[in-house]
Amino acid sequence: MEINKSLLKRGKTVAVAVSGGKDSMALLHYLFFNADKMGVKVICLNVEHGIRGESSVRDSLFVKSFCKKYGIPLISYAVDSKKKAEEDKLSLEEGARVLRYQCFFDAIDTKKCDYVATAHHRRDNVESVLLNLFRGTGLKGATGIKETYKEKIIRPLLNASKEEIEEYIEKNGIPFVTDETNLVDDYSRNFIRLNVLPKIEEIFPNAESNIARFSEIVKEEDEYLDGVAKKKVVTGDKKAEIILPVDKVILKRAIIFALKTVGVVKDWEKAHIDSVCALVDKDNGAYVNLLDGVSAHREYDRIVFIKREEKTALNIPFAIKEFEFDNKTYKIIRVEKNADYKSGLYLDHDKLPKDAVIRTKEEGDVFTKFGGGTKSLGDYLTDKKVPLRLRESIPLIASGRTVYAIFGVAVSDKVKIDNKTTEVIKLI
Repeated sequence: MEINKSLLKRGKTVAVAVSGGKDSMALLHYLFFNADKMGVKVICLNVEHGIRGESSVRDSLFVKSFCKKYGIPLISYAVDSKKKAEEDKLSLEEGARVLRYQCFFDAIDTKKCDYVATAHHRRDNVESVLLNLFRGTGLKGATGIKETYKEKIIRPLLNASKEEIEEYIEKNGIPFVTDETNLVDDYSRNFIRLNVLPKIEEIFPNAESNIARFSEIVKEEDEYLDGVAKKKVVTGDKKAEIILPVDKVILKRAIIFALKTVGVVKDWEKAHIDSVCALVDKDNGAYVNLLDGVSAHREYDRIVFIKREEKTALNIPFAIKEFEFDNKTYKIIRVEKNADYKSGLYLDHDKLPKDAVIRTKEEGDVFTKFGGGTKSLGDYLTDKKVPLRLRESIPLIASGRTVYAIFGVAVSDKVKIDNKTTEVIKLI
């Protein structure tokens, strides 16, 4: 029976997820009785899913009895898969899976073990590849089951065939229970297992090994393409940027990576990806709203992904002071009249109206640039290539609809320093 021993780290505790069936019993037996050779501690983890009534409880008692006989430490969980499926509108199979993995990570998080090993084998992987293809998948779905999941769930049997596992069970006289739901073709996976694969193998006897090999080839190519895509994404505080141009195939992967970076880890659909791809041919300033408060914006030579947050409008009396806004600190300070005005923003304090305030952008705002020429604040910010998504969070000094200064951007010609200036202030 082929075991990937490289997944087992010396000095660590691995919990084998055991249902009582052939596959998990074979994995538990092998790892427990070879633990010393591999330098690991092996325990058992059983989840009673609450699906099959007395049969499910019986299977858990069987696992408990086996562990007691051989002195194998046991972690037990009981969950309500039917309730989970109903509450989250999942299939019963998916509801059970979600709860099962919650139990796995609880065991890891509570330091009962370092890893959880599941008994997925080659045929499980082949079933997953076919299931994904029939549902309509991209290249990633054709990679099947990975040997590791979130670095803490390992699958040492993934390259072992079902025949090898059954031979190991028979050779070592290992007891097991049969989950009768595995013999019913109501579920999608079971339908493939009981009806599709046997028919395929009647014509193509090596179908399982060939599909598994195809899955390995796809994994290598998928990982390579993901690596290329990640190099096209620049990540920052609560945002990600894709620098254009990018080939369409790589762009789609880069979009998914960018979405994950800003917090969208699931539930995106092809329509979301396509809507972002369409921004490539749109003008600067175009944007689309996606999921979980995330939007994508076309900004010159890039697509920027940001997670929107509730913003409060800024409107406070003007004063020489320090203030906080949008997680940033701004300062208005006095400086010497003969200072070097080349770096920073400086203005004539006496030219500001007495009713000036510090606020954010409002409809109808106008700005007079240095040298004269008044235009709408929006047009001026466009000229300065300030992205639309940032304009609502830039502090301004204004009176009425006249803007006298834009923090970090410019000072109006109306308050510029001249030879009559007596008090100079600097915006930081």
